[in-house]
Amino acid sequence: MKGSVDGHYFEFEGEGKGKPYEKSTFRVTKGGPLPFSFDTLSSAFKYGNRCFTNYPEGMPDYFKQAFPAGMSYERAFTFEDGGVAAASGHISLEGNLFTQKSMFHGVNFPANGPIMGKKTIGWDPSFEKMTVSNNILRGDVTMFLLLKGGGYHRCQFHTSY
Repeated sequence: MKGSVDGHYFEFEGEGKGKPYEKSTFRVTKGGPLPFSFDTLSSAFKYGNRCFTNYPEGMPDYFKQAFPAGMSYERAFTFEDGGVAAASGHISLEGNLFTQKSMFHGVNFPANGPIMGKKTIGWDPSFEKMTVSNNILRGDVTMFLLLKGGGYHRCQFHTSY
């Protein structure tokens, strides 16, 4: 992933062992240490990555059906404190490995807020409402970052797949 948050440029890489709900390793290759909460970025490549969703038996999995060529997405984020962000990515299958190239750009995060203050501890589980509009699969969801010491920080996602 490459991107910036309030003018701070960063790049990082990650890898896993084929078990997306278990441990993955991420390392900042440029711009470290990050002066903001890493959780903010994770919805663009980890939690919220539709190719890793488990569906009930018999339900079509349109995201996995896109492989090996892959799928792309664009996502807009609106945080309750006025912060906004945009992310995009393309996920493909190379051999037996998922490969993702993504971008994330965020601005207007308050210096004393939960994002820049690194006060988050992950995303609360959620569900996404998906609809087809003009031949594009669109997703909308209200997500909540969990805060250290309790509480939540709301963020609205609008995604085009």
